[in-house]
Amino acid sequence: MSKYYNLTDYTIETFDNIFKKKAFPFDVKFDFIGSESQKTLIKISKIPDQYSFKMGKELLVSMNETLMGVFDEESIGILIEQEIDRVSVNIDSGKIKLIKPDINTFSGLINKYGISKIAKANQVQELFEQQKKDGQEEFIV
Repeated sequence: MSKYYNLTDYTIETFDNIFKKKAFPFDVKFDFIGSESQKTLIKISKIPDQYSFKMGKELLVSMNETLMGVFDEESIGILIEQEIDRVSVNIDSGKIKLIKPDINTFSGLINKYGISKIAKANQVQELFEQQKKDGQEEFIV
């Protein structure tokens, strides 16, 4: 028995409804697949160029529909939107890439300090690293 399957229309519509609320400069073409062994609700990955050309699709959306029954509707929406936010389209070239989230931390720290303080700390750290990479001797924070 295959661990992959076709997603239901309901699942694809749920994804599409959330995706349509986002502002993308170009039409992004998705292919959908179900995966019963996937440990997360949703995962978006880039389709390699040669397969993208043949399929006419740019990104693969893999979902575990079994997990949809575990989450409430709001949590499903958050998880899908969180994954969609990783998609970045270069306006000049139309090139699509997947980016890392801007906050990567532990829930205990969010509960202790709040999301805005953690976001600020992460932004300062990223700015410091970028300036260091750019070879700036004076750091602007």
